[in-house]
Amino acid sequence: MAERHEPGRTAYEARFAGFPLGPRGIAPAWADLGPEARAIWARVEGAVLRDFRQAAAMLIHARMAETRARSAEAVNEALEAERRADAAINRLEALAKGEGA
Repeated sequence: MAERHEPGRTAYEARFAGFPLGPRGIAPAWADLGPEARAIWARVEGAVLRDFRQAAAMLIHARMAETRARSAEAVNEALEAERRADAAINRLEALAKGEGA
């Protein structure tokens, strides 16, 4: 069974990753933290998650805008190609009639 998520624990353990925690460590183990310290780390973790979610949303919106721009550019290129084709047809018709030879 998966462990229940404890708000703040991920941020706390990430902060001290690679270092021993507990009585012989550089900081107390999570289990030894009081409610005030856990609440602080929960707020830190919440702020980090909000920042990541906001950045992810910005990236998604930017990629969607880029895709729309590329699509619009492709449409514009298709319209330009159609205009060039029309001009070429007009030029061929003129040449076939002997005009502008």
